[in-house]
Amino acid sequence: MSKGKYSQYVITPPTPMGDFPPPAFRMVYDGLANGGSGNVGIRYSYFFGPDFQFEEPHRHDFDQFLVFLGSPENINDFDGVVEIWLGDEREKHTITKPTVVHVPAGLLHCPMAYKRMKKPILLINITLSGEYAKKRDK
Repeated sequence: MSKGKYSQYVITPPTPMGDFPPPAFRMVYDGLANGGSGNVGIRYSYFFGPDFQFEEPHRHDFDQFLVFLGSPENINDFDGVVEIWLGDEREKHTITKPTVVHVPAGLLHCPMAYKRMKKPILLINITLSGEYAKKRDK
């Protein structure tokens, strides 16, 4: 790619990560990496296989959007069940179709349990911060 006046806005490649949690393929862009602007992070994860649960309850100092979608060929082709817990009350929400979960700054959230995956599930995790940081309750 040629370098130009606006090259800092075109960032390639994302960081591949294959261990989050197995089995998953993942790509990550953090706004502070590679000379980015520092105000957004994007994580793309592709989950399939046996049931699993991950993430301890935690909070962030920034808003987050968790986008659950079906297959890349048809995002509405969602054939699975994901549970996520929100708030200090640990209110459980069950996702069975394409869904966006807005997690405002400071809201306790997780774990996430992938209970059934008849087809792969895409998770796009968008953070309104260039650096991903968690705050766990003591």
